[in-house]
Amino acid sequence: MRRSKLEPGLDDKLGGAMVRFELWRCHQCGQCTPVCPSRRHGGIQTREVMLRAHVGAIDLAADRQIWQCTMCNSCSERCQLGVDPAHVITLLREEAAARGNLPQHFREEAKLFISSGMSFPRTGLTRKMRKEFGLEDLSVTDETMEELRHILKATRLGRVKVE
Repeated sequence: MRRSKLEPGLDDKLGGAMVRFELWRCHQCGQCTPVCPSRRHGGIQTREVMLRAHVGAIDLAADRQIWQCTMCNSCSERCQLGVDPAHVITLLREEAAARGNLPQHFREEAKLFISSGMSFPRTGLTRKMRKEFGLEDLSVTDETMEELRHILKATRLGRVKVE
């Protein structure tokens, strides 16, 4: 397939990862799409996203379809050519988030994780449920939060604007 000029340098912006996934091997057989639970409910069209990523015709600053993926990896398991659409979508999401394209619910979860080390609120209900299941109450130590700050600084999540 010939590359489009709609998103020039997409491979460079993703650190060559799209090239390593050999998107040229995707011959648009469509086997990834019907196994997708999101697609069955009107969500992501995996084959279409793969095509747009391959030809560079995806606007990562505005695309909403990539956020409809449930990350179940069914598409990657189904791909007989080993292209790994789920990982490609993850890379597209990372670049989209870096450009400010991040749905509000992800933004809220990221804020909570960055501030508390947890990806869900610690409420009376969660404490009660943990107690009923015989689990200890969760707490995040200062040492853990320091490690989290180090990880955030070293990863792309630390560069995403969540405010």
